[in-house]
Amino acid sequence: MIRKTYINPTPLPDYPIGREGSLNGNTMNWRETADPTVLYEDGKWYLFSSCRSGYVSEDFVTWKRCDIEPADCGYAPTVVNHSGKYYLCASLSDLYVSDSVMGKYRPLGKFRFQNGEEIGNYYDPMLFSDDDGRLYIYYVVYDPVIGSTAINGCELSPNDPTMFKGEPVRLINYDPSHVWERTGEHNEDPSYSAIEGPWMFKRNGTYYLIYSGPATEFSTYANGAYRSKSPLSGFEYMKTSPFTKKTSGVVRGPGHGCVTEGPNGTYWVFYTCALCHRHPMERMIGYDLVEFTEDGDIVCREVSETPRLVPGTYTTSSGGDAGYLSLCERRRPSTTSEAPGRDALYALTEDLTSFWQPSDGDAEPSITIPLPPHGASVASARVIWSESTLSVANGLLPAPVSYKILMKDISSGEYITVFDSEKRREDYIVDYVEFDSPVEASEAKIVFVQRTDGVKIGIRNVSFFGTVH
Repeated sequence: MIRKTYINPTPLPDYPIGREGSLNGNTMNWRETADPTVLYEDGKWYLFSSCRSGYVSEDFVTWKRCDIEPADCGYAPTVVNHSGKYYLCASLSDLYVSDSVMGKYRPLGKFRFQNGEEIGNYYDPMLFSDDDGRLYIYYVVYDPVIGSTAINGCELSPNDPTMFKGEPVRLINYDPSHVWERTGEHNEDPSYSAIEGPWMFKRNGTYYLIYSGPATEFSTYANGAYRSKSPLSGFEYMKTSPFTKKTSGVVRGPGHGCVTEGPNGTYWVFYTCALCHRHPMERMIGYDLVEFTEDGDIVCREVSETPRLVPGTYTTSSGGDAGYLSLCERRRPSTTSEAPGRDALYALTEDLTSFWQPSDGDAEPSITIPLPPHGASVASARVIWSESTLSVANGLLPAPVSYKILMKDISSGEYITVFDSEKRREDYIVDYVEFDSPVEASEAKIVFVQRTDGVKIGIRNVSFFGTVH
């Protein structure tokens, strides 16, 4: 039996439609989920993200969509378990409360200063419940004096959690001496940064205030942190910042997210991945193990894009690498057809802004992918689909892709079907398939059926993983 693994970007079912609907006056749609908040309780992982409220997983691999009410209260939702209640809020939203993590949330109202005035525009809120029973909020504001965003924090009233207990405190400003915070694909512009995505957690008496920059659309998007012995003062820059950064590959721009304690004392960072092809807010989610130095600083060994073992199946020192290679990157595929400008090789490159798309008249397109010439033991496959004409206004909506994966048996030379999505109802724009047992193969093929409603399907990336002979 093959080992259980997960992969990035996260294959969530029914990736939601992005909340923004136009760019430069052109109406368009795309898939978007980002800004994850994750709780680990009673052996289950609860994930909340922008554009859809909830997902749950019991195995760290398979996520089930669990819509809650409100289904979408705004960008960057945060959920906290505090004094037996669950509190939810998002950018510009009310504060909500529920008796259960996936239950119906009821509104409590807008956040207010002590004088009763609403706090106004605030973004990327994070609610933190300290172990002394006190509740805090951390959030992003735009500061016109410094011409950049910044992060404030404040304690909330124990009697009314919509009420600030004191004056908000400025905790993080943009610091251009931190080169990774500078705006741009190469951090080339020191004039501005989108300091955002606060997340607070406490470990061994130390408070870690996570933040991200320089902006979600860049491959330089990353997570850093400040540390303190107090939740609202004394923060010092963590020297391992940024502790998640990756500017190339299928997974890049690992920013705005959270750090969550999982089983057996492990800690995990969940982050936003930059895609940003059709729109700057077109994004995905990933997650990886983090560890701590002797000084208590956060480190992430690798922002991964190859299979990783699930928690509890390896020692922390091993890092969870499943030992599988990517078997087909940039190998020359053959296809039944290619739309103009949509070369088949695009399906085997790291750049997700390019993709292979078959010709319009090709009813059952296929792409055939060579593996290492002496064969390989193939354990799993990841497919990231493209939907270049998605449009709610025109009735061109998301739907599951009907496809098969075939492998050319290394002994017989015959193709065998190792996966068929026909019986699956969920819609996966990012799909990850683990085979029941490793397949000894010299070639792989993906065959899918073109949709008849006008949504043009293509492949941004296909990867096969395993070991070579």
